[in-house]
Amino acid sequence: MLDPGAREALTEQLRPPAGYRLNHAVGTTFTLDMISALAVPLSFVRGTGEDPTNAVAVLNAVRKVSDRIDVFCQAGLIRVPRHANDLLAVLEPMVHQVRAPGGGGLFHPKVWLLEYEADGDFVYRFLCSSRNLTPDGTWDLLVRLDGRPAEDPGNGTAPSVDNAPLARFIEALPGMATVPLEERRNQSIKGLADRIASVAWELPQNIRTLAFRPLGTGETHPADSLVGFLQNPETAVGLNGRTDDSRNFGGNRLLVSPFIDDETIELFSGAGARTVQVYGRGNQLDRLAPETFGNAKTTFHAIDDVGFTADDESETETLSGPEDLRGLHAKAFFTDFDHATHILLGSANATRAAFGRNIEFAVEMSGPKNRIGTEKIAESLQKMPFSTFAGAGGVEDNADEAAEWRLQRALVEAASRTFMLDATGSADGSIFELTVTHDFSPREGFAGRIGLLTLPAKLLEIVSEQHQHVFAGLPLAMVTPYVIIELKDLVSGLVRSTIAQGVLRTDVEGRIDHIVASQLDTPEKLRAFLLLFLTPEESMPLGNGGLFKSQFGAAGAGGSFAGLFEAIAAASTSADAASLFAGLAPVMERLYQLSTDDPEIEDVRRLWNAAVAAVGENQ
Repeated sequence: MLDPGAREALTEQLRPPAGYRLNHAVGTTFTLDMISALAVPLSFVRGTGEDPTNAVAVLNAVRKVSDRIDVFCQAGLIRVPRHANDLLAVLEPMVHQVRAPGGGGLFHPKVWLLEYEADGDFVYRFLCSSRNLTPDGTWDLLVRLDGRPAEDPGNGTAPSVDNAPLARFIEALPGMATVPLEERRNQSIKGLADRIASVAWELPQNIRTLAFRPLGTGETHPADSLVGFLQNPETAVGLNGRTDDSRNFGGNRLLVSPFIDDETIELFSGAGARTVQVYGRGNQLDRLAPETFGNAKTTFHAIDDVGFTADDESETETLSGPEDLRGLHAKAFFTDFDHATHILLGSANATRAAFGRNIEFAVEMSGPKNRIGTEKIAESLQKMPFSTFAGAGGVEDNADEAAEWRLQRALVEAASRTFMLDATGSADGSIFELTVTHDFSPREGFAGRIGLLTLPAKLLEIVSEQHQHVFAGLPLAMVTPYVIIELKDLVSGLVRSTIAQGVLRTDVEGRIDHIVASQLDTPEKLRAFLLLFLTPEESMPLGNGGLFKSQFGAAGAGGSFAGLFEAIAAASTSADAASLFAGLAPVMERLYQLSTDDPEIEDVRRLWNAAVAAVGENQ
């Protein structure tokens, strides 16, 4: 069932079915790498590839679909890119940092809910995984569901899976954001949550039952479920229906998790367990108490990091210790009961924080033991570089590790504060001053600095009596709502930073349009962008050649703008013509500014004006 060789990029899982286009996507992640986030819109536009460094492809994809994508991530866990990149501005409308309600918990789910459409026909996809929106090379697990609206929900046909927990989870996401979403986006997300209620899902191979299990949102789960056992062991009902000492949650059990704590191991090893196999990271198993290894029914296996790419950033899922993101990042629980195996797979580690404080998401499934049982899972894990764990536990964090988790906890707290930004322009609108106002002061034992995502080399000291910082002499492309927060642990000397999402109260009209246009600084880039933008996102872009003839003639059969004329003419007759041409207007203005003498650009201008006129006549 688990094939370590079956690795596939997340972007492949997001890609629409052939002939369909994205209608709406909602995703969640704990950590977010902004360069990786640039690749998400590329997943939904055919013919653009997946290279987030291809500025033309990224700009096209973002302009087309960013208003249909919403990504929610934990405040304080947006990574600072190594290099400033103007393209990151295009992520602003679709990325939302969140703060988990209550105290002590974190926002840790990794799910995607996707709605695709083709001529009024809607299909849906749901992804539940352990995968963050980062470029690390760890081994993760993912459940994919594809579905359609039930054919006739009004006449007794209903989905086999209860979608209400998923719908409530999706609808609750905007309320967790530290920066309020636009009302249009709020309504769009609510609409998607409403529509998902009637979707009937195709269950994965060998899976007979499936249930959505959001954690930390107040959702109540059945007492006789696997998540009920792990979340509320005192009130859980056994899989055998018993509530007394004879209750049973399966004889043979197996868990895979990078983070593991003693209490969860003790819980998972009780209530009728005969054998328990634990697969984790050696450096985390070292931190278990020595007595945890005294249970003869439990065996421990540690991952060998050889062959996996290390990520140089840490992810601290519980803020109780650093996570080194090498080798293993998958999270799953398996238990055999009678002739069935029950599975819980998703974002939750084998920790009490995961089942008691954090916001998580998992799916609970069951199927035949002879196909997906713990014995089969253990066989598949033999392909992974696990070895029998030889440690005895009892290893404590060293000073640097302790400082690491203190820093990350402080960064989460800092990024959850409110940052207000105001932009003031010069008389000619060429230079801007950006003022950042906030209420954050570093706690005792830390020193802090603040800066702009677009100006990472200039960080200003944060002192308790100063909560306003001014950045002057900025070109328009450097105006941004994203601030960098850097904290230094004064004891260890360690320094870590994150990106916080602020509120740009006085934004500059057309700022993102200007950034888009400024990236298209050659006729070749403009031609490529326009060709991609005018091609329907579910279709491949037109190639070179003068194959299209219409009222606009056969202009542009060759030269650097070959193929563009056909695309403009074809787009002018499409159902989306008005929105397409309105979206391109700022880019066309940029095109004219590049050259007033280039005959090819003048040809484009004439064709463009004719197309705009034709579109206007058809409205």
